[in-house]
Amino acid sequence: PEQLVSVLNRYLAAAAEAVLREEGTVDKFMGDAVMAWFNAPIPQADHTLRAVRAALAIRSAIIGLHAVLPASQHLSFGVGIHRGDAVLGLVGSERRLDYTAIGDSVNTTRRIQENAEPGQVLVTEDVYSEIAELIFAKESAPIQAKGKREPIKVYEVIGLRQAA
Repeated sequence: PEQLVSVLNRYLAAAAEAVLREEGTVDKFMGDAVMAWFNAPIPQADHTLRAVRAALAIRSAIIGLHAVLPASQHLSFGVGIHRGDAVLGLVGSERRLDYTAIGDSVNTTRRIQENAEPGQVLVTEDVYSEIAELIFAKESAPIQAKGKREPIKVYEVIGLRQAA
């Protein structure tokens, strides 16, 4: 069990570092997942691109970890990125409060992430439309997410164009 925690922490640290390098906020660790956001508390005009760059850096970091760790310690990952409004604030009880983001955009992001294949970075159509000229991406199969009537159109990010 201690070794599992140690290995998991290496992966989570790599993900957190990628987010922080792009000036994102690491919200929380949830098992083997990392929740992060951009554009708050300080507005960022290029927050969508920052999120995608962080996701691609996470993918590279995981590939790097796979190169040095035995196959038995390889963890798979997928990234989901969506943009939208969220409520930021302290949530919890008097004894334990967490500063976190809540709302439909957070839930949608989670659903996208849950549907990402290992190594895949999926973005919603809103994200893609904003930065399409800065990334290489291909349309993926729409996701039928819990709580959504219509399937969510998503794109797989392959990489950045040179200027990004």
